Amino acid sequence: MSEAIVKTVRVPLIALDSNLRVKTANRSFYETFKVRPKETENKLLYDLGNRQWDIPKLRTLLGEILPHKNMFEDFVVEHDFETIGQKIMILNARILQQGPEKKPLILLSIEDITERKKAEEERRWLERQKDEFIGIASHELKTPVTSIKAYTQILQHRFQKAGDMKSAEMVGKMDAQIDKLTSLIGDLLDVTKIEGGKLQYHEGPFDFNELIGEIVEEMQRLTTKHTLVQQLTKSRTITGDRDRIGQVITNFLSNAIKYSLHADTIIIKTKTDKEGVTLCVQDFGCGISKSDQEKLFKRFSRIIASDQKAYPGMGLGLYITSEIIKRHNGKIWVESEKGKGSTFCFSLPLKQ
Repeated sequence: MSEAIVKTVRVPLIALDSNLRVKTANRSFYETFKVRPKETENKLLYDLGNRQWDIPKLRTLLGEILPHKNMFEDFVVEHDFETIGQKIMILNARILQQGPEKKPLILLSIEDITERKKAEEERRWLERQKDEFIGIASHELKTPVTSIKAYTQILQHRFQKAGDMKSAEMVGKMDAQIDKLTSLIGDLLDVTKIEGGKLQYHEGPFDFNELIGEIVEEMQRLTTKHTLVQQLTKSRTITGDRDRIGQVITNFLSNAIKYSLHADTIIIKTKTDKEGVTLCVQDFGCGISKSDQEKLFKRFSRIIASDQKAYPGMGLGLYITSEIIKRHNGKIWVESEKGKGSTFCFSLPLKQ
C-alpha cells in the first residue's frame, strides 16, 4: 500500500523505515534529484548521492521533531547539491502506520520550489525597478510642469488684461489640464513614498465636519452636473493628518463625480459613536462588479464600465487613500452593485 501511495504522488516522495533507510521512492524523486533506484533503495537517507542528503536541518526534523509530533509540515530547506546545484525545498513528513504486524514508515515529500522562488525574487526586483523609475520620472516631471503652470497663468492674465477673452478661455482650459497632470504626478510621488515608507504625516486635532464642508464646497464649484448633498451628524474633533484625510475625501468625491455621468446627486453622510467617525460617499452611477471590488484598493487598478469604456486615471487614487486610512488605524471599504451605484466609506478612531 505504501509503495502505491508513493508512486501516485507527483511531487518527489520517499518512504523511509524506522532506521531512515529508503524503502521506495517515486519517479519524480529520481528525476528531480538525478539518482537511480539501485543507488537509493535500502540506503540510509543521509548516505544518498555521496552524502548530499546529510543536511543538518533535515537531521533535526527527522531525528528530533518527527518522533514527538508524528508529522511536520512546510519546512523550508535550502541546500547546495553536488550534482544539481542550489535547491530550495519544502519538506513535509508523516509517520504512516501499516498495521499491528508491520513497522510504521515515514513518508517524506520534497517539493522543489527553486524556480518559484527565483520568479518571486525576479518579480520583486522588477517591482523595485518600476518604483524607482516612477519616483525618478515623477521628480523629473514635477519641475517643468510647475514652470509650465506658472507661464500659463501669466499668459491667461495677459489675455484677460488685453480683453481677449476667447484666448484667455483656451489658456484656462490648458491650465485645467496642467492641474490634472500635476495631480497625476502627485499620485505617483505619493506611491513611491508609500512603498518606501516615507510618506509624511503631520497629525493634530481638527474638526471633521469643518473639513468635509470645505472640500464639498470646493468640489461643488468644479461640477455643474451634480448636486453634493451633505447629511452630517454632530461634528467631532479627531486627531490625524488633516490634509491627508482631506485627500481621501477629495478622492471619494472625484470618483463619485467621474463615475456618475447619468446621475445628478451625490450624498455625503457621516456617523459618529463613542469609538470614532465614519464617512460615506454615495453615488448613483455605473456601480462596480464583485470581481473589480476585490482589486479596487490595489495599485494601478482601474474600472472597466459595462460598455468596456475605461475611465481616465492611473488607478492609484484608491490605493493611496487606503494606505492613508490604514496609517490612521482606520478602515476603508466599498458597497456597490453593478448599474446601481457605489458607496465608499472609511472610519477613523477618535483616538489614534
